[in-house]
Amino acid sequence: GNVFQVTPSGSLTSLHFFNGTDGAYPSSVLVQAADGSFYGTAENGGPTGWGTVFKITSAGVLTTVHAFNSQDGGSPVPGLVQDTDGSFYGTTYYGGTTNSGTVFRIAADGTFTNLYSFTGGGDGSNPYGGLLLASDGNFYGTTLYGGTYADGTVFRIDRNGTLTTL
Repeated sequence: GNVFQVTPSGSLTSLHFFNGTDGAYPSSVLVQAADGSFYGTAENGGPTGWGTVFKITSAGVLTTVHAFNSQDGGSPVPGLVQDTDGSFYGTTYYGGTTNSGTVFRIAADGTFTNLYSFTGGGDGSNPYGGLLLASDGNFYGTTLYGGTYADGTVFRIDRNGTLTTL
């Protein structure tokens, strides 16, 4: 995959082509941070193949901010949401303690915190749709599987990693 820029007049410029070691399959939207850089996720690739969080400048300079290792998550498909303090929050489809996905926080400097590992049971498994930062200060998301009928859940999680299945 690649990261590209399109001008209002329709001119397309490729900024970076992923080579696998820096990520693969960047399928989510980018988030522009206060520093002007863009942050995103690559579903696969990186040193262990479990995906990456990356930062890219408008000049096309890409930096891997975090490479997942399955214990802290894997396949960060939905992308990131930025909190008011500048940290980014996201989910991974796989990985964590039961390989059912995770919720994580990552600072712009790469400081990574695994906030929650889904169990695959009543709390759900395999979050796929990303997180929403709501006006109550909590994040909301969905899982594809798990829950009472194994058809997924809606959840709320706070900044400390306390998850409530709604």
